[in-house]
Amino acid sequence: MRRYFPLLLALALFVAGLIFFLLPKDTPTPPAPTPPPTLPTGPALSSLAETPDWSALETIDNQLSSTEFMSDLVGIFALPNSWQSSIKVEDESVVVRHHHGPDGGFTRLPFPEQPQEPNSLPPLDQMHIAIDPGHIGGDYAVLEQRNFAPFGDDPDQMPVREGELALATALHLKPLLEEMGAKVTLVRETNEPVTQSRPEDFLPDFPDRLMAEKIFYRTAEIRARGELVNEVIQPDLVLCLHYNAEAWNDEENPWAERNHFHVLLHGAYMAEELALDDQRFEMMRHLLNRTTRRALPLAQTISDVFLRDTGLVPFQYTPAAPAIQVDATRPIFARNLLANRIYEAPTIFLEPYVMNHREVYDRVQLGDYEGFREIDGVKRRSLVREYAQAVANGFTEFYTNPPH
Repeated sequence: MRRYFPLLLALALFVAGLIFFLLPKDTPTPPAPTPPPTLPTGPALSSLAETPDWSALETIDNQLSSTEFMSDLVGIFALPNSWQSSIKVEDESVVVRHHHGPDGGFTRLPFPEQPQEPNSLPPLDQMHIAIDPGHIGGDYAVLEQRNFAPFGDDPDQMPVREGELALATALHLKPLLEEMGAKVTLVRETNEPVTQSRPEDFLPDFPDRLMAEKIFYRTAEIRARGELVNEVIQPDLVLCLHYNAEAWNDEENPWAERNHFHVLLHGAYMAEELALDDQRFEMMRHLLNRTTRRALPLAQTISDVFLRDTGLVPFQYTPAAPAIQVDATRPIFARNLLANRIYEAPTIFLEPYVMNHREVYDRVQLGDYEGFREIDGVKRRSLVREYAQAVANGFTEFYTNPPH
């Protein structure tokens, strides 16, 4: 054995060297594979929204050609680079993506062989109009940040509260439209919320008090009005009456420089909005039903008459604003607001008078009155009556001399 020991030792060293030589040198441990991105398994929804029933789009009698659909999509309803990932327009149909996940999918809507012109609004004596006075008013005005009081608690100065002004305007406008033959229903008749919810109801899900308050008045209140409008009133047209305002955080100079006016129709979705199933669904429903196209001619006439009768100047959004000007010669813009999105009927938002403009503030201090008073050398109605009369005059002119 001793005689073979050197040979065995040499053989063992040779095998060990061979194994060492064949083993890889300094080979890094391969990284773990990157997991694929996790896609949502259900629909992404706006606050308090319900999952849409996509089959409802298939029941709409689509009368748009592919060219008309594309024109309205990019000219009214969608901001640039916002729709391409969820909507595909083909020669014979449009395909709309649902949410990701196992029950996601697509809805394909064919274009008609013979497109038709959009239905016009009915004659006034056959029209049912819902007037929605914007905001709430009363004690809720402060909560909504729609309470302009530049002189604090001065008892001789009346705070400017948008919800109260809007309701007073609606109460004057209603009989004016009824005298023309229209059926008119107010969405609210008091300075109380339409919703039965209150901010406290949202505290479990939104522990921040300010967020709970915003969900109450910006979302729950508007959705309650939408349910009332769509399921109970079921109008042919919705008029949303608002007053405008500029930023009033400057205590030394709270007064806005310009007193202006503009009209809002539905549209101008951003990419992050079209990523939400309910908003993508609502955009398609409005586009196929042509609600904005049907409201536009009346909005044009009201805009012309309002500017003429009130002396207000046209408002213009900045290029960065999420808005699309749908009339190159008038202050008529498409914007995606919760109310004009969930109201199924054609909807016209009116935004006249800047509440923190000194002239408007002074006219609010005069209160409501009958007839005319001289203001800066001009005989004028009270602010709320002037607003109501300008809208009524717009209807009169539209139905007397309809645009061609």
